[in-house]
Amino acid sequence: MRTTILASTVALLLAPALVGTSATSAEEIQPNIVGGSEAKGNTSWMASLQYDAPAYDRYARHTCGGALVFRSWVVTGAHCVTDMPGDPNAVPTAAKTFFVRVGSKDRTGGGETAKVTQIVIRPGWQWGEGAPQKQVDDLAMLKLDHPVDLQPIQLSPQAAHPGERVRLYGWGSDDPAVPPTDLPRRLQQLDTTVLAPEKCAGAFQSAGEICTDNPNGTDGPGHGDSGGPAVRISGGVAQLVGTCSRSVAKHPGVKPSVYTSAPDFRQWLYDTARGGPRA
Repeated sequence: MRTTILASTVALLLAPALVGTSATSAEEIQPNIVGGSEAKGNTSWMASLQYDAPAYDRYARHTCGGALVFRSWVVTGAHCVTDMPGDPNAVPTAAKTFFVRVGSKDRTGGGETAKVTQIVIRPGWQWGEGAPQKQVDDLAMLKLDHPVDLQPIQLSPQAAHPGERVRLYGWGSDDPAVPPTDLPRRLQQLDTTVLAPEKCAGAFQSAGEICTDNPNGTDGPGHGDSGGPAVRISGGVAQLVGTCSRSVAKHPGVKPSVYTSAPDFRQWLYDTARGGPRA
């Protein structure tokens, strides 16, 4: 996994990666989970958020991960579907047609695809540095053009706590270099541990977020893993505890990463799906 620059020189967001095998420039290929292994078991809820932008590029791009939380809704990171300030090379969000591939460990085929018809950004989401006294709220809900015939992930009723084991999922290069040489098609997973908030102080962890460890001081998420899930396995059932937001290091796995704590926004996720209050 890897990281993309936030609105500061310190905090880094973990966003897009190229889907097509024909790259136009080295900068467009950005890596994902480093040090992981091929995902096993049922991941029917795992989503690859992709887009087409014909006016800018003829290749469809995997830009972020996501999780199917209801059959018509995928949750991802707000920064995955908003424009990054000060980046003249980025494809504008308005030029993108977003869609998701859900239920396949291969981001290029299988599962089901659905077009994104509505993007709901969590109120309060802000580019820039978070701080303990204010929330970053890096979360978005994506409405699909039809209910997919797949089992959504269970939303954990409780936030993950320091010391708890979680599993991270995402697609991308296992090469720790910048830029990587290639991106795997197969979904990757990485087991890690939730850390105390102070371990992510350099990434300005705020309320409603959790800090995940970088095993061995080398492994972790990066560009293209944004929005991807952190999962607790409870009684053999996968529960969503987080969505990938950011880190502070240029290279993947060098520092711990910040995940938005999905259980902290449980009511908002349900209200959004019901078409109710979103504040």
